[in-house]
This record gives sequence, structure tokens and C-alpha cells, in this order.
Amino acid sequence: MEAYIFLRCFLLLALFHGSNQADVIIGHYKAWWAAVTLPNTTVQAMLPDDFELVTIKDWIPPGTHPVVLEMGMEHDCGPVWPKPLQSTFMEFKYEIPFIKRKDIIKRKDSEATFNYKSIIYVDSEAESFASREVYRLNSSVVKPVNVSLENGAYEFNYNDLMFKAFFTPKGAWNTTDAYPGFKQYINIMNLKWFGSPELTECAQHHYDFTSAKIRPAAMTVSVDHNLLSPMFPQGVRRFLGLDTAPGECSETSRVGHSSR
Repeated sequence: MEAYIFLRCFLLLALFHGSNQADVIIGHYKAWWAAVTLPNTTVQAMLPDDFELVTIKDWIPPGTHPVVLEMGMEHDCGPVWPKPLQSTFMEFKYEIPFIKRKDIIKRKDSEATFNYKSIIYVDSEAESFASREVYRLNSSVVKPVNVSLENGAYEFNYNDLMFKAFFTPKGAWNTTDAYPGFKQYINIMNLKWFGSPELTECAQHHYDFTSAKIRPAAMTVSVDHNLLSPMFPQGVRRFLGLDTAPGECSETSRVGHSSR
């Protein structure tokens, strides 16, 4: 295992620092995505000091901002070469999209809009280690309790803290343009993203949304305190599904992606 982790990190570092515009990671992603709208002041308190929210005017209530729960499985994901280093693993992401550096910080990227992937949970020590060492992500290893995308369950345990989400499909599989509300997720997933304030752009995913299949899903989720941000609300939350409103819960079926 130690040799595998070392080799994977070595190749990722070599590809990452020598790639320029080339994608260095490929894979397929099956996941549920859900945007949770919270008060602006609450979300701002979750950001690193140098960042602030970008105002969103159309698809969420005034005075609120989305945080996104990505609850998925990566399939055959890893360095573009060699293929044996690609793997399948559970991956959860807690992220805050549509943010920028504060105007008082003068940098060449001061006008760029980012997605802050603040917490990553995976069920693989190798993936977690590589995420921390190569991309400086806040990645931790969790124990899956009941992760079944076929049966609509996503439960995991981290240091005796539980995340529980259950899903019910609300429509047929279709292309992304069949559900106009999914456009918000396309905009979010196409943002440049980072997981460490010291490294503003960690990567940018390139999803094959033209061939992806999606469907709305109702979701019930509960999160133990401090598993995500301390400001994330406790208790049970329910989502009606993407067919009801933009940004509500959706399910994607093995969408291809690459990143650099």
C-alpha cells in the first residue's frame, strides 16, 4: 500500500506541475448533487478571510447563498497514465461556489469566480493522502455505513459523526437540457476550484455534460454537528427535487470527467 500511495502521488505531482493545459486526471462520476441555500452572513463566515461571496440574483432567495453537497462515487478515476493506478472510491464534497477574492487583495485572479471545496471525505487512504499532498485539500478518510446509489442511500461515519442521506427518484433519466434547472449545476461544476487558500486554483473539472444522463430526486438529509462547517444547520432537511426548483436535488449517472 505504501508503494502504491508513493507512486500515485509522484505521478500526480509530475503531471500536475508539468501539464500546462493538459488534463492529468480522468474518470466517471455517479452522484447526487444538492444545493442548500443559507443566509449570506452564515456562508460568508465559512470562507477563508481573503474571500467574499459573489452576489447571485436569479435562482435563489434574496440574501442567501448556496452551499453544495456532492454525494458520489468515482469510477476508474486517477492519473491518465498508467491505467492500473485508476481506482473506484466513495467521494463526498462540501463546497461553496461563486466566491472571489476580496477587492483589497490585488492579484491577477482578483476578478475570477471560484468554487471552494472546503471538505472532502473519501473511503480510501490512498486517495485522501494524494489529495492532501498533491492538491493540499482538506481530505479525510471515512467509514461507509450504507452507500448504495442503486438503493438511494448515502451514509458514512467520521469519528463517530454521522452523515445520512436518502433519495427517491422523481423522474426519468434524460439529457441535461431536459431539466432546465440543472443549468445551475453546470455553472457550478465548470468553475475553477480550490481547497486551500494558499493555492487559489487547484484544478478545473471538464465534465461531459452532453452525454450525461440526469434525473430529479427527492432527498432527506441529516448531518451531525461539526461534520461539515460548524455553521451548517443541524437536524433533518428535505429537498423536493430538480423538477420543482433550480438547484434542488439531482442524480447524475456516470458522467465522464477530466481535470488538471
